[in-house]
Amino acid sequence: MKRLFVAMPYGERKAPLDYEEPDKTCVIDFDAVWTGILQPAIPPGYQTKRADELRQPGLIDRMYNEWLFDADIVLADLTFGNPNVYYELGIRQALSKKGTVLVACKGSKLPFDVRNQYVINYDYFAAPALRAFQADLRQAIENASTLEMDSPVHVFLPGLSIGRYLGEKSPEAKVQELSLKIRALEDALRDQRSQDTEDRLLDKIRAAATPSRVLSLYQLVSTRDIKSTRLLEQLAISLRDASYFDEAIRTLDRALEIAPDDPELLREIGFVCRKKGPLFHAQAETYMLRALELNDRDSELHGMLGGLLRRRGDYEGALIHYRRAHELQPHDLYPIVTVGAMCGALGKLAEAKEWYGKLQTTCERLIEQKHADHWTFLCLGEAATALGQQEAALAAYRRALEMKPPIEHVLSEIEMLEFLVERHFAAEDALCALPILRQYTESQRS
Repeated sequence: MKRLFVAMPYGERKAPLDYEEPDKTCVIDFDAVWTGILQPAIPPGYQTKRADELRQPGLIDRMYNEWLFDADIVLADLTFGNPNVYYELGIRQALSKKGTVLVACKGSKLPFDVRNQYVINYDYFAAPALRAFQADLRQAIENASTLEMDSPVHVFLPGLSIGRYLGEKSPEAKVQELSLKIRALEDALRDQRSQDTEDRLLDKIRAAATPSRVLSLYQLVSTRDIKSTRLLEQLAISLRDASYFDEAIRTLDRALEIAPDDPELLREIGFVCRKKGPLFHAQAETYMLRALELNDRDSELHGMLGGLLRRRGDYEGALIHYRRAHELQPHDLYPIVTVGAMCGALGKLAEAKEWYGKLQTTCERLIEQKHADHWTFLCLGEAATALGQQEAALAAYRRALEMKPPIEHVLSEIEMLEFLVERHFAAEDALCALPILRQYTESQRS
């Protein structure tokens, strides 16, 4: 007589079918599943043994392994992700090439390890659907009994030979080794589930469209043991963009505990401190200089540090970093425009106009090549302002605003024009351009 071993939970259990939705639980009586759903579908001629029937005094491990190794068919119910069932399934697929049939309650979300294997779903809550399931299960058991090889382990390792008493080790020692391997697989599965969860969180953070949504995700992440610095950095950037500076700094502090010498994290926390206000500028400079020690070829970081020094009135220091940014990225518009502004602020008028002329030429080339965006036209407007071309400046700014640029980009350009006015460089033309930019920001805020 053929033997069929059943690995499944027993008794009444309450748990979520989807491990990603732990609050949505349901109750299943697995004794009823066995007697009313699974057992009637087993073809005649099988001696069946359910796992809980082996829970008796004696060498339990040995009895388990005898059935898992020798049974012609193992029927495994994966509902609720029961660790005992997965343990028994792992042993079966490692030890035996014989047939294994997988079932689960409809709605169960299975881990990635078994998603590529054929699983037959029964509907515990819909009795009329059970006959079709039982027919499918009966056919699957009959088919599995004729397959030469069923285990994915033995498909992957076709030359693998398993015997009870082969080699120098006792069966108990071999089972212990397998148990350790299964625990390692369970650890890997937990790590993968954690990674999957973090990947989904990262997608949600990137898609967050409102400050309240960003703050809600921050509160969620704060309750979890996140190990991904990429996720924490993206969350901090979203918080910074939503002006939640304290929350952004706390998030970056968590990331720096994981990777204290990551220049990207140091750069970002420095930028957040700079955005937070003048009282935190010294702290911002410390973080940025540390990031530069680790990566001096970060042109954007040189630009950030230049912006910080400019706000602190250190125009010579700012010019040094803006020039370095231009050396690293000679075709980037930002270093060109900021070098021009610093030269103008320092009274180097001829050199300032030379840089703004270079900026104008670069912007016009991008426009001719149809590669221009709103930032191109904002820079072109500033170049024309600095060169005394008032009408051209206004036309460029109007063209930029027609593209509906982000309000923070327009505010940055307003800040630069106000800086030119403050430093008495192209002040009259800058004052003429400021109203249309301010009007745009006011309309967007309203």
